[in-house]
Amino acid sequence: MAPLVLRRARALHRSHWLTLLLLAVLLVLTGCGALQAAVTSGDAELPGFLEGLTAGLRWAWAVVAVLSVLAAAALVALELPWLAGSTEITDRGIVLRSGDRTATIGWIDVDELRAVPSAGGHLYHVRTGVPMPRSPRLGLQGRREAWLGWHPGGDAPVAAVARAHLGVKYRGPRP
Repeated sequence: MAPLVLRRARALHRSHWLTLLLLAVLLVLTGCGALQAAVTSGDAELPGFLEGLTAGLRWAWAVVAVLSVLAAAALVALELPWLAGSTEITDRGIVLRSGDRTATIGWIDVDELRAVPSAGGHLYHVRTGVPMPRSPRLGLQGRREAWLGWHPGGDAPVAAVARAHLGVKYRGPRP
């Protein structure tokens, strides 16, 4: 049987909403920091104390802007391999691929596989009894659970591969 390939990029909006929210906050902080650093660098003649305070605030906002940009870049660098990878559901288990890295979660380690309706297809979420492998770069997800990706259409193809006789609980979409 050919493996079922799940697309990770289509799962981003639902599975990584907290990461996207953090990225938005970092970008807003970058904009606010740059704007405040520009505003506080006016050429107004101020007394010595206020001049020093203004210079300190200018540097503080500049540091906030730079650190926010660096944090946003690091967050994108952590999540990009997850988006570029793929997930395949096979007879042997769930194969996670990211570039030249591959890891397999055997069906014996899967506790629950859940389908969630989304955009004309289904997102798949896995929960395992053992820690998830880190080699395929799953992004900022839990140690024992992760969003696998999105598959078009109904959930019947994935449900047919899930191994109930090995103790895998398959949770289809709720009506």
